[in-house]
Amino acid sequence: MPSGKTHDWTTLAFLPFVWLIGQWGLHWGFWVCALVTLGTFIGGFWLSPDLDTRSRPFYRWGGLRFIWWPYHWAVRHRSVLSHGIWFASWLRLLYLSAVLALLYIASSHTLSRLGNISIHQPRQDILRFVHAHTHDILWLGLGIWTGSLLHILLDKLCSSLGRWPHSRQKRR
Repeated sequence: MPSGKTHDWTTLAFLPFVWLIGQWGLHWGFWVCALVTLGTFIGGFWLSPDLDTRSRPFYRWGGLRFIWWPYHWAVRHRSVLSHGIWFASWLRLLYLSAVLALLYIASSHTLSRLGNISIHQPRQDILRFVHAHTHDILWLGLGIWTGSLLHILLDKLCSSLGRWPHSRQKRR
């Protein structure tokens, strides 16, 4: 398997290509390219498939890594839920969104109880935000998926290259 440093360097090296493919190849606008490139960075550094282990991305969350403990315990490493090409990154994004929404609702409820801030409808605030920024969220999600896909493909490539010489030796 590639090391965490290898995954980090690969993600960083791939970012200009994401931008160029979006800008020149797909003729996306500046904002869309920026969101997809930023999402790729986030997908490689903070929402990596390796969040189910004690990995560099897991520790990058610092004091907030406690939000990944349930995911860490529930998802087996290199399973379809962590390293699946199509749905794993969307599962992590959905999980993080749910945790952030719950934290927002709980904190707004607590703050309104204390009388410091008056947030009466946190659920409606979240829905209003998602409705207003749906396209931006989807472009960012595409980038996060791209960052995760890069991680998964690098894992698969290194696994197959690692096995290839051994399988060749068995045939002799």
